[in-house]
Amino acid sequence: MSSALHLAVRTVHLLGMVALVGGSALAWHGLRTADRVPSARLLRFELWFWALLGLVLATGVGNLGAVGAPGPGTRWGSVLTAKLLVALAFVVGSFLRSLAVLRLPADATVPDRGGATLERAYGATAATLLLLVALAEVLAHG
Repeated sequence: MSSALHLAVRTVHLLGMVALVGGSALAWHGLRTADRVPSARLLRFELWFWALLGLVLATGVGNLGAVGAPGPGTRWGSVLTAKLLVALAFVVGSFLRSLAVLRLPADATVPDRGGATLERAYGATAATLLLLVALAEVLAHG
């Protein structure tokens, strides 16, 4: 991969993560502080979330392809394995959160229906994304 293309892929990856972390934190904050959040707003967030997550995962694979696969016995390989396991758990948890949002009636407002659960789910989403950012920092800078 050319250096310009690699820089573009890394930039898109970084901006996608910024949007995911910021959006998840805003959703969590909105559920904590707002009297009512329409379920349609949460559904719209979920659609953007999955689009961004797909972009981040694709560019993450591109980044890994540019760097090359590490040996599993190296420290870098161990951290990468941990990051991939956290990412897998994150995707499963996000899927469950999205299912909870999809189960809300179209005209529902939160917290009338599932507010505390969704608040915790979006908080966990933001926290896990920050953990993934920390692991990425370790990978990038040793």
